[in-house]
This record gives sequence, C-alpha cells and structure tokens, in this order.
Amino acid sequence: MQAGVYDGKNIKLVDIPKPKLTEQEDLLIEIKTTGICGSDLRILHGESEPQKLPIGHEMSGIVQEVNSLKYEHLIGKKVAVDTVSAGKACGYCKHCLNGYYTYCIEKDEDSGGAYAQFIKRRAKGCFELKKDMNFNEGALIEPLAVAIQAFRKLNPVTGDNLLILGSGTIGLMCLYVAKQMSFNNIFITGKYEHQKNMAKYLGADFVLDYDDPNLNENIYDNTNGYGVDLSLETVGSYSSQIATLSDAVKFTKKGGNIGVVGGFRVPVEFDFLIPYMNGQSLIFPICYNFIEGKHDFEIAIDLFNNDNLDLSKLITDQYEFTDIEKAFQHANQSRSEVIKVHLNN
Repeated sequence: MQAGVYDGKNIKLVDIPKPKLTEQEDLLIEIKTTGICGSDLRILHGESEPQKLPIGHEMSGIVQEVNSLKYEHLIGKKVAVDTVSAGKACGYCKHCLNGYYTYCIEKDEDSGGAYAQFIKRRAKGCFELKKDMNFNEGALIEPLAVAIQAFRKLNPVTGDNLLILGSGTIGLMCLYVAKQMSFNNIFITGKYEHQKNMAKYLGADFVLDYDDPNLNENIYDNTNGYGVDLSLETVGSYSSQIATLSDAVKFTKKGGNIGVVGGFRVPVEFDFLIPYMNGQSLIFPICYNFIEGKHDFEIAIDLFNNDNLDLSKLITDQYEFTDIEKAFQHANQSRSEVIKVHLNN
C-alpha cells in the first residue's frame, strides 16, 4: 500500500506492506480522509531521523476486514478511529479496566498511522459515524474529542468564565464544545484574522487579539476583577519563548483551573511560584478516554454540528492523498491562511 513516510527531510509517498490482522479484535480500515494535525508538523521541526512507518491520527474510513466473526457486522461501516489510545490498548491492564486507554501500559506495537491507504486498529477504538456524516466530517471527530476530554477532565460549573488561548483547530473545537455548556463569558485569543472570524462564527463572547496590550484589562473588566474561572492553553510550542502558559496563569482567578491542552514540544521556562501562591491547579488533559460509560469519540459524534453550526468550515484546504508532501508544506508554511488541511484517498 502507499503511505506518507518521513525520510528525514520531507514526507514522501512510498510503498509499505499493508498491516496484517493478528489479534481477534483487529480491524482493517480503508482510510478515506486524514487531517494534518499541528503535532504532526513536529517532524518538520528538528526531526532528522528517517521513519519506517507513517504517523497521523485524525482519520475516518471504511472497515474492510475483521479478524473475528464477532465483528462481521462492522464490515462496510463508516468509522472515526481512535488511533492512539483505545485502538491500540490491551483492554486488561489497570488503566484500560478504568477506561483510561490513553495510559495503557501494554499498547500494541506500532503498525503505522493514518497517512496511508489502510490502518489496523482494535474494534474498541472504532466508532460508527452517523449515516449523514461524510468522511471529511468524520476526520474532525478526533480533534473534537480532544476538546471534549479537556472539559470532562476540568469539570467546569455553571456560570464560570472561560478563556481559551489560541484559535487553531483545538482552540476552536474547545470553543464549540464550550458553547454547548453553561459558561457566563467565553473569551478566546487569536493570532490571524481568519481564526478570529471563525471564533466569531462559533459564538465566542469576546474575540481578542493574542498580543492586544489591553488583553489584561478586557478580561479583568468583564470578570468583576477576578479573572476567569477556567483557562485552556491550546497552542503549545516548538519554541521556548512561548508565553501562553504564563498568560493562562495571569488571566485565571486565584483558586482557578488551568488546562494545558497544547503540546509543548520543547522545554519552556515557567515560574511555578505564581500559580503556587495563587492556589491555581494545572491540569493536563490528553487525548480521549472512556468515562462514565461513554468514550469521548461517541460524545463527539453525538455533538457534531449542533445548533446549526457547520464544523466543516474549519477545513480550509483539501488535497488528494498523493499530494501529501505539498499538503504538509502548505500546512506548515501558510499559518495565516490555514486552520485544518485534509487529505482525501
């Protein structure tokens, strides 16, 4: 099969073996759409070692093969796939038994990610899409599930004020989820005009420029001088100079919660004394899990396109899978234009 594999400089289209089903729970999924995540761009930022397998984790596709009669009913079904946690989790370690598949200590050996024609994952990581959902929408379920996990982990209460730092895909997905909840004011920061326009479409109460000198005043004046109850850092960084984590501390009330949702790929300097003295809690939601009887992917599928909001507007560009190198370069170099880039097989 064809796959997009990093050769030490760029993503290149190469031929690799199709994954073989080995476990009873294994399914073979034909990939139809894959989203390029900002975290995947890390390979263009300092990685020099060639890789043998494709990465990629935002995907939808069709179940083509199963390895047990138990799952025959899934053949031909459209699915979104949790490729990094439930789809690879053993199912029997302490973490899995408690629904925390992300923390599984016996995950399957890597068989390749979603920048390919096919992927192998366990059945418990595959979630059937609604009949009226297309594959582009299905590939948005993964980042939506990340946002859902963040709120489930931080457990806000009615009437809270919320600040979302960053208007990339995850920040905007967090905004979408927040609008389904009972927040008082929702503040969001953005760097580029197209991001801020999308934040307005999704219903933020205050859309603020990330480097506005009046940012502090805008937030504190609209929270009775306290600061927000909850903030979500969704930017992360490939640079040690990032200030969003410190900003989250600065704009969150004493005793408030700070969710670190963005992935920091390099060490950053951070003064822990300030949140310590403020009694603030730093919480690190990651990926998605199975909580109180439901996986975050299931909730994401149920919640998709509520209130007549079209989440597919986040897809700013689409490429054929065979143009993966060009798609990666565009996603990396056109930050002032891009929100989400999709590859279609």
